[in-house]
Amino acid sequence: MPHRPPRLAPDEWTTSSHSGQQGSCVRWRRDRTAADCIEIGDSKDPDGPTLTVTEPVWRTFVAFARTFEV
Repeated sequence: MPHRPPRLAPDEWTTSSHSGQQGSCVRWRRDRTAADCIEIGDSKDPDGPTLTVTEPVWRTFVAFARTFEV
């Protein structure tokens, strides 16, 4: 079954589980303006730019990322 992002409040960011205690990794949240879209940002730069992708694109990315070891 494909990974489905949990339903979070629009302002609630989730940080990658690979970020550890440093918190320097990818973070994501449901887009506040576009239904079924995911906003992706850099946890080291909370006020920086973000990238918005559709939920199917996000699921594909997560599935792809899971195939690699860090």
